[in-house]
Amino acid sequence: MIVAGGPRRGYDDAKDMTRSYWRSAVLLWCRRFVRGAGRHSLWQPPDPYRKPLSMPIVSVHTPSILDFKATLISNAGYSLVLTAVLLLTWFSGRRERALLTLGIAGLLSDLGFLINVLPLGLSGWQQLQLTNYLLLAFCPLAVICTRQLHGLPSGWRGCFALWLLQLLAYRYWAGPDDFAARVQVVAGFSMLFWMLSVWAFWRFRHAYRGIGHWIAGLFALLQALVSLARVWYGWHVGGRYDQDGILFNALASQALFWLGYSFSLCVLLISYEQLLLQVRQQAQQDGLTQLYNHRTFHEQAAAMFARAQRAGDALALLLIDLDHFKEVNDRYGHQAGDEVLRQLADCLRAESRQGDLLGRHGGEEFVVMLPQASRVEAGNVADRLRQAIVNLEPKVGELRLPISASIGVACLRPPEHDSLASLFLEADLLLYQAKRKGRNRVEIAREAEPALQR
Repeated sequence: MIVAGGPRRGYDDAKDMTRSYWRSAVLLWCRRFVRGAGRHSLWQPPDPYRKPLSMPIVSVHTPSILDFKATLISNAGYSLVLTAVLLLTWFSGRRERALLTLGIAGLLSDLGFLINVLPLGLSGWQQLQLTNYLLLAFCPLAVICTRQLHGLPSGWRGCFALWLLQLLAYRYWAGPDDFAARVQVVAGFSMLFWMLSVWAFWRFRHAYRGIGHWIAGLFALLQALVSLARVWYGWHVGGRYDQDGILFNALASQALFWLGYSFSLCVLLISYEQLLLQVRQQAQQDGLTQLYNHRTFHEQAAAMFARAQRAGDALALLLIDLDHFKEVNDRYGHQAGDEVLRQLADCLRAESRQGDLLGRHGGEEFVVMLPQASRVEAGNVADRLRQAIVNLEPKVGELRLPISASIGVACLRPPEHDSLASLFLEADLLLYQAKRKGRNRVEIAREAEPALQR
């Protein structure tokens, strides 16, 4: 029987022709393409059906642009450059272990490429085994890299066990004479490893906002799908690889190499995005308490103030100052004072409402913006925070330090507060009032004062 794409041995009914339709359409285009390239070449192969030993890229002995040695050398060059970039990036900061892991995977792949093209005096089967053992290490190391990117334990023992099982299956179950079985082993385990990476990316899809996370997950999924296609193809043809089957396997292998390079570039992108996020956080957050710093809080509060003015919503501002904090620093040292401030910040985060804006205003002074909070609700929140601070008793070493805070609460009144600065001014005056009236209290209404002293 003749179908589009050339002779098909063993397919003698319409059912088989339907099953092979998709494969024939793709391979017809490939054959026409490579034959067109071959007409301009003086090289003619001696045996168009010689069955090669299995490689992730299989030699196709037809007039083809997929020259086996040239393809391996070009892949080795790309891999070497990308590996150098990964390792140099890791070496410059030495913070992201995933870059080191992927760099090691690249070095092993480069070594595998090199072994395949060098005359080492080994038999063809021995050289093929050594080459593939090194190349196949990329997939488990990619899984470890993915887990490290997401802060998970590397899981290297499980990955190593799967890789070792793959090598044993390749050596003893497939062996030197079963090309189809070797393809099934390589593709099946590759699909398993990449699905583990896909699962890690999907599991943490809400934790990362960068585009690199999604693109890397997509490339990992494509790796798994191409590997699945190789497994399915081998089952579909019953392990009988003709000329077109070998060509399909070669193209799929080359696609896997390029998807691996793309995945490595995405890991670099993720590392850059995480570094950029850290820089932004350092620029926006107070280094000691991890709350918004003075500048960022005022930027966020100004936007919140403008929205409340436009919509006519309620808004309140809490200014919190620790009582007698200087005595803590003088008596226990500044390190103890820093620890008190850290624990106080954690307390404020835990006791604040969803959507409240928190920041460190400077020194021992903290500020909280309460959107859509009425006067009564703002007073209740402030008193709850004051009581939580009293109950905190920060632990410094073996000591429990009793602390308290005074809080001034300013509620937005449009006729009086035409700017954020005016709201801050009222909160500051109320804080002075709380200090003057004995500390460890909340003040929400101003009283006539001749002079206020902190």
